[in-house]
Amino acid sequence: MPKPVQYKKNSLVYFNGDKNDNKIFVLQQGKILLESLDPETNIEVLDTVAPGEFFGVKSSLGNFPRDETATVAEDSIVIVFSVPEFEALATSNTRLIFKMLQVFSNQLRRVNKQLASVLKQKEVNADDGLFNSGEFFYKQNKQDKAAYIFKKYIEQHPNGKNIDAVNRYLKLLQKLGVK
Repeated sequence: MPKPVQYKKNSLVYFNGDKNDNKIFVLQQGKILLESLDPETNIEVLDTVAPGEFFGVKSSLGNFPRDETATVAEDSIVIVFSVPEFEALATSNTRLIFKMLQVFSNQLRRVNKQLASVLKQKEVNADDGLFNSGEFFYKQNKQDKAAYIFKKYIEQHPNGKNIDAVNRYLKLLQKLGVK
């Protein structure tokens, strides 16, 4: 029998990479964030789960490791289904099947857009790629990640064409107290 589970803000439902987790979740109340990395750009992608939406389906039904981390953005109530419970619900509820198709269709569209974008881009060298990643995290106010990437840039490209900009960013980060 599916069970409602209460989650407090900032708690985790599951981690990216979790294995042997055959649970499927439907958000009844609150807000869940799904955090993953774009496989092409290695940039963090955040998706929001709203009440009435499900998550964790692909990995559970396909018996794959989780491909995102599910974090509770505000106190939430989540209905937890086993795979057999979810299959029984889906076979008796065509509305749910159409909702699943809509979600998967939207995900496929996003993947297709990303793929088209990657195919149209000029090749980026490692120097620029690392610098652009650091700059992205800096602009997203993720200073710890930016500092880490800029330090890696200095290790890997001590004479790179972006070295002056990297040093400027690191000085700004130091002033903010980021090590």
